[in-house]
Amino acid sequence: MNIIRTLLFILLVGALSFLQAFGFSVFGVKPNLALAVLIAISFFIANLWEGFLLVLLAALILKFAPGFEKGILTFSLIAAAGLIVKKYLPWRYFLSNLILIGIGTFIFYLFLNPNLIISVIFLKEIVLNLVAGIIIFAFLSFLWENK
Repeated sequence: MNIIRTLLFILLVGALSFLQAFGFSVFGVKPNLALAVLIAISFFIANLWEGFLLVLLAALILKFAPGFEKGILTFSLIAAAGLIVKKYLPWRYFLSNLILIGIGTFIFYLFLNPNLIISVIFLKEIVLNLVAGIIIFAFLSFLWENK
């Protein structure tokens, strides 16, 4: 059962990271699907190392080229921090998932383009990220709750 879960996580992270890397957008806004899926999955993994490997997979898919990019480093650090911080949050997992996605999106913008935080683009992206996080979390909960 663990191998099936791990393969599903790899498939989800890979598919949504590829979708993001190839420019998927809704209403002209590109949601951070990789961040949403990694934070949602963090509530279902048993091993922290598995989470770090999923973050690495997403980072490699999003930027598979030589050289250093500030955006990928920021993304990786936010996703890895989400893996660690989630177990210290006092709320139910569903609410913690949404809070981490919102905070992660805010921090991503804060480091990469703080001028956009007060724009409609930021608001649209945070809503899209939260909707993606809700859908992914609900899907994973449906698969593994009470089983």
